[in-house]
Amino acid sequence: MPYSCLHSDEALLSAMAAGDQQAFTHLYRRYWKGLYMAAAKALRDRDAAADIVQDIFLSLWNRRTELQVEGSLAAYLQTSVRYKVIHFIERNIVRHDYVSQLSNIESSAMPPVAEIRLQLKDAQLIIHQTVSRMPPKMQEVYKLSREEHLSHKEIADKMGISSETSKKHIQHAMKLIKLALGQTASTASILAGFLLLKK
Repeated sequence: MPYSCLHSDEALLSAMAAGDQQAFTHLYRRYWKGLYMAAAKALRDRDAAADIVQDIFLSLWNRRTELQVEGSLAAYLQTSVRYKVIHFIERNIVRHDYVSQLSNIESSAMPPVAEIRLQLKDAQLIIHQTVSRMPPKMQEVYKLSREEHLSHKEIADKMGISSETSKKHIQHAMKLIKLALGQTASTASILAGFLLLKK
């Protein structure tokens, strides 16, 4: 059947379930860009966003015979992106410095949903309190890194310490913040939700 006749997602999913690779390709082309843009906006990491979307479509193809999509395929795929983004943030919350993003979200930029605003403010308070309890030198290094965006070498030169010491202070500071936040799924979920919804 010509693909011009297969306009609906349901028809394409049905053809894909029967092993039709062209149906899969059609769905891929239909949704890839939107899913990639959403993931890239949230993660600020194009490679990770591309990997996430590739994983989603690989899973879609691998599970084609038993896949049950309730509602629209678009909503199903967007939900898949959200879960993958949350999982990525959970695993990389320190390495990709999502904690710093979380602490720097301005009140005016927070979503209108009261519950999410409250959760974001609670997380920011935990970060602020944790930083305020750090040893003075660690606190200074953390602030120079996260607030003034200085490199390890720039911090080392400014404070008269080695780059390695600067790096270790940052690593310990981030571990303390991660521990204080509890590294819970809810923290990653809150941040992912904000980043995915942000204009």
